[in-house]
Amino acid sequence: MQKDNSYIDKLVSRMTLDQKVGALMTLGFSGTVVRPHLHEYIQKYYCGGLRLSPRSRTFGSYLDPKTGKMVINVEDNKGYKKGINPPAVTAPEYREILDGLQKLAMDRPLAIPLHFSFDQEGGSGADFFFGGVNIFPKPMGIRATGDSKLAYEVALAVSRQCRATGFNWIHSPVLDVNVNPDNPGIGVRSYSDRLEDVIEYAEQACLGFKKGGLIATGKHFPGRGDSSVDPHYGVLTIDIDKDGLYSRDLLPYKNLIQKKLLPSIMIAHAVYPKIDEDVPATVSRKIITGMCREYLGFEGVITTDSMTMGAISTRYKVEEACAMALQAGADLVLMKAENELVPATFNAIKRYVEERKISEEDLNDKVYRVLSCKHEYGLFNYGSQWKENPENVLKDKEIIRLSSLVARKSVLIARDRKNLLPLSEEAKLLVIEQMNASINNINWHPGKFFKNCLKYNKNADYLEVDFTPDEFDKNNIRELAKSYDIIVVTNFYSREAKGNNEVVGELIADKTKNIVVISNTPYKNTIPDDADTVVLTFATSPANMEITAGVIFGQIAPEGEWPLKYRIPD
Repeated sequence: MQKDNSYIDKLVSRMTLDQKVGALMTLGFSGTVVRPHLHEYIQKYYCGGLRLSPRSRTFGSYLDPKTGKMVINVEDNKGYKKGINPPAVTAPEYREILDGLQKLAMDRPLAIPLHFSFDQEGGSGADFFFGGVNIFPKPMGIRATGDSKLAYEVALAVSRQCRATGFNWIHSPVLDVNVNPDNPGIGVRSYSDRLEDVIEYAEQACLGFKKGGLIATGKHFPGRGDSSVDPHYGVLTIDIDKDGLYSRDLLPYKNLIQKKLLPSIMIAHAVYPKIDEDVPATVSRKIITGMCREYLGFEGVITTDSMTMGAISTRYKVEEACAMALQAGADLVLMKAENELVPATFNAIKRYVEERKISEEDLNDKVYRVLSCKHEYGLFNYGSQWKENPENVLKDKEIIRLSSLVARKSVLIARDRKNLLPLSEEAKLLVIEQMNASINNINWHPGKFFKNCLKYNKNADYLEVDFTPDEFDKNNIRELAKSYDIIVVTNFYSREAKGNNEVVGELIADKTKNIVVISNTPYKNTIPDDADTVVLTFATSPANMEITAGVIFGQIAPEGEWPLKYRIPD
């Protein structure tokens, strides 16, 4: 490979084997308290970066939402007790935490900075959710605005908020073309099922991330839009031929690579049997090196998805799979489990180098690509530091205005067969709202949607249920519903969780009731055919909940457009 950065080239030549191995590892930092093992990750294992998950105190095992069974146990049972939320932090407080970790890294020999990677896809899929941060809709909600320039503005606003707080490597944009309406793992995380829309909106997003100084990551290569299994819980097979991949799924990557807008690519945990028989893309040399490097000519950083997901960890030992992914052509492995898998992964990668399964030249090329990317985005100059104060950015009137604008332009009325909308401001009605992922503070909390409904109808009553209602919830709903002619009920979807479908079905079956369904997806997994009135919001976050409440009472005109070729029945 051509090496144009002489500073990084010389730096790599001075690194020890241990430093090089560590540079290829993205490890996990859950919660908001720095525990001793993080010092060890940085100082002993020389980790290249941390995947930030401030929402949970520890990384948990994946439980299949359909069966409740554990897919794989990756938990560390020492220390923290389950069921306790991490300490709440403000954005400046979290930045101070990250700055402290970055200082540890910069004090290491050769002063190689950490990258701090995260998800910020929109809605509840946000690792940065605290401190009053402005949350935007999922990518399909951005597409529903009908204005790709808003994808640029949203990405720039996300970048400003995140960089000011210390995040620097975002695992976005999603480049999957979601052609399967029953796709459990992608759905509204994709911009659309239209190839041309994915290309257009993703390009604008990458321009915004680049302008805002965030390292963008296109995912999930070579494409997960036609999948029917969520790889968090099981082996995902996509039976598409080479021509299909090259003529559709690879084109968003090809466009961004040609325009030099894609510094990083994440590999899908999926098997493509017509490309590499029974080998997941994550450890497939044919896909990583053959398709991504050689066919597309990608010279940036290739990272794995989380290596503890069921699609990989049910097939291989996690540490072995990490080494195999690097052998196949990846540059970074994402291994979040904060337990004995860290030294095991480090040692497995080191062993692959010592046994020449990964050549010294290949190892040096990987380290060069990772460090060059960090150097290009300024991490060597100031680590996680950024020019703007996070409090000021989060309160920026233009970002707040943009959040409201994008929400208004994305929310739409998907169906209103009986012309029930707008609801009367005098009507006695019941709002049934699922407990959904949020931070429990004044900015974003359970009951936020109902609180917005009260702005327009003081007669509204409220019932809160679990995301998937239990028997107590169901009985409570059945009893309370008798007293209301109009019921507004949320039916949100999240990664194959059962959601509220059973309750919604029962309510709709009672033809004496008028039911308004609030859905966060445009698919049948949340919109039953016999639901007469459906309002579609693409995020459960504050701005979208505020706009949705205004829409059902006729005080805000919905401006969203249907974002797909796929249509639900009228």
